[in-house]
Amino acid sequence: MKKTAGGLLLVLALWGGSGSTWAADDNLAKAAALQRQGKAKEAYALLAPLEFDRAGDVEYDYLLGVAALDSGKPDRATLALERVLAVNPNFAGARLDLARAYFDLGDYDRSKTEFETVMSQNPPPVARSLGEKYLAAIEDKQHPHPSFTGYLEGSFGYDTNVNSAANANQIYMPVFGATFTLSSASVASRDNYLSLGGGFEYKYPLREGWSLLAGLDGKKRINFFKDTFNTDNADFHGGAMLERGDDTYKLTVNKGVFYLDDKFNRETSGAVGEWRHNLGRRDQLALFGQYTMLRYGHDKTGVDLSSQDVNQYVIGGGWIHALDDAGQKILFASLYNGQERTTGPVDRIDGDQRFWGARVGGQMTFNPKLDAFAVAGVKFGGYTEKNFLFGDYRSDEQYDLSVGMNWRPIQNWTLRPQVSYTRVDSNVAINDYDRIDASVTLRRDFK
Repeated sequence: MKKTAGGLLLVLALWGGSGSTWAADDNLAKAAALQRQGKAKEAYALLAPLEFDRAGDVEYDYLLGVAALDSGKPDRATLALERVLAVNPNFAGARLDLARAYFDLGDYDRSKTEFETVMSQNPPPVARSLGEKYLAAIEDKQHPHPSFTGYLEGSFGYDTNVNSAANANQIYMPVFGATFTLSSASVASRDNYLSLGGGFEYKYPLREGWSLLAGLDGKKRINFFKDTFNTDNADFHGGAMLERGDDTYKLTVNKGVFYLDDKFNRETSGAVGEWRHNLGRRDQLALFGQYTMLRYGHDKTGVDLSSQDVNQYVIGGGWIHALDDAGQKILFASLYNGQERTTGPVDRIDGDQRFWGARVGGQMTFNPKLDAFAVAGVKFGGYTEKNFLFGDYRSDEQYDLSVGMNWRPIQNWTLRPQVSYTRVDSNVAINDYDRIDASVTLRRDFK
């Protein structure tokens, strides 16, 4: 829910209060100005050291309570706002913010009682609107309903390497002491493409914050000329989620299939566990673990690909930080570590892989209809078996960069232009490549 800001702070302070003396008090005047500018943390930092001497002063306690609430400290906010109401029970603005603090603490019964009291006191239109939104949110929290979300999207793009193949058409192999010319299928191919995709997720609430989840996503990509690299994939996930205050826990199992040139290529199955924790209003931390089994079929010529079968293990963590209270400027970062263990009847030529990586990015919202984003990532992988063809242990470095914009001309419709660049540096030349993918996607969401 949105925070109190700007003119609403003054409305709530005067509505049912005793009149503001902020202008006559330098600290209160500075704190009120910071609060109106959306700088709740700065306002709280200014007021908190004065609490021992000024607790019981209605104007001080009200400003302290609002600053604490809007800087992600609802527990401290309740203490200050309860002191306000102990002195002036008719301060309806303080009661409204106390109701908001109870909501943020997850105490929905007390929050509902305070909001209903506020609504019975003929509040100003802006306060009535805020109260109605919170009461609706409380009803949804206390009596949640099943929800269904879905999307359809289509993309047009240009890819400089539709087959993720080597840039060079000739490779030197030390084992033979000779240079070989690669087939066209093993050399980077450029093409335009169209893709169509869609998916849905169904959420069924149980009780005490528990929910069941199930979803399905699918995508088909068609290249204009290099149709042997057309792809199709479908992925199912299902599991359970627990939401408790600032914490969210999720455990899902998944199953996916991938087709190349209309022929089965591989399937995946596994599980993902995730924990997210809100640190105030601007920060969220996350930890996750993932286990995936990849099982391959045959290539288009009938060659068995089971030597590529692996079990993959990944653990990692992430952080999201909003640079402003409105959440219009967001930074995020993640770090992960993992390994792949071969499981096929014949070991992969490079053996097992150990890898780690990181991603950083940001998003800026210009207005409700337009935002821009940028994401950069690195991944480093090393293998355990010497590749006898190249006489070395394979080592890869991958660098990714994506930039784009989301434009929402009408509700539930998004137009997203995006450019992505990938560079893989490998000491095994056949795995060394780069790729640029530029696309425009039109998406329709269903909620």
